[in-house]
Amino acid sequence: MKETASHERPGQRFHNFVSTLERMFAQQDGVTVDSSLRLPDKDTGRLREHDVVIIRRTHHGPNLTAIECRDQGRKVGVPQIEAFAKKCEKTGIHCGIVVAANGFTSTARTKAKALNLTCMDLAEAESFEWIGTVTIVGQFHNFTAIEACVGVVENGRKVTNPSAIYTSDGLPYTGEGIQSLIMDKLSPEARNPTTRQTLNGQIVAPMEELYVIDALGQRFQAKDITCTYALEIEVTERPITLHYYAGESAALEIASGQITFSSGQSTLAFVKSKDGVVGYLVSTGALDHRVKIGNLPERRFV
Repeated sequence: MKETASHERPGQRFHNFVSTLERMFAQQDGVTVDSSLRLPDKDTGRLREHDVVIIRRTHHGPNLTAIECRDQGRKVGVPQIEAFAKKCEKTGIHCGIVVAANGFTSTARTKAKALNLTCMDLAEAESFEWIGTVTIVGQFHNFTAIEACVGVVENGRKVTNPSAIYTSDGLPYTGEGIQSLIMDKLSPEARNPTTRQTLNGQIVAPMEELYVIDALGQRFQAKDITCTYALEIEVTERPITLHYYAGESAALEIASGQITFSSGQSTLAFVKSKDGVVGYLVSTGALDHRVKIGNLPERRFV
């Protein structure tokens, strides 16, 4: 059987995982995280790539922290540390961090300290005392069709089409919030399926904050909206993996899981430090996330 060639660069998964973790930790105003960011060399002007760059914006200007991801079969040595330090110096990086999957030689750690670089270990773990068997459950909701009809208070008049719908602020109504209206009207069983399914239905919801202007310029107060829809719900369940993320000044225990949908992706992590356990979520396209611990019922993660 012929194997399909992988287009993923060596170490790319490790790189992506580190980038996702840093995005979770940087969820605050004024901080952004970029992957594979290319910055110009001060001497040659040539663009040089950093695996991950954390940009903190202060009143003094942006402060750049670069992260080098090393997922190699041996420990990181002095040559890799020196090369990264030089790249940081030439590309305007203020702080450098090397994250290694298989650790550092003692001389590499000494050299990193002399060059003001931080060494971080990110290694898989078999178990943590504070968490047992955990599964992340994700749902992706894809509305393949929605038709909406606004009902009005006529008071003896008739709407002459074509007509236009407006919000209470006088702006054209573009359908915002319709998907949420439909989701709120679904039964608990429909909202939380255990397998992939397609739903077809119709809901009626109050919509008194809208009004309609018809072809004759008559204004009508809206009373409700009727939505006919087709909804595909994709359900995926994945185990959570465990990692140590440790350096000289910090030691974290991370339980994380990632789900990839047909048009979305979610990463959920629980991070334990000396201050306790914090949950993080980075998601595109998924409307509902649940966590299943052992034999306990699933719980929604908000």
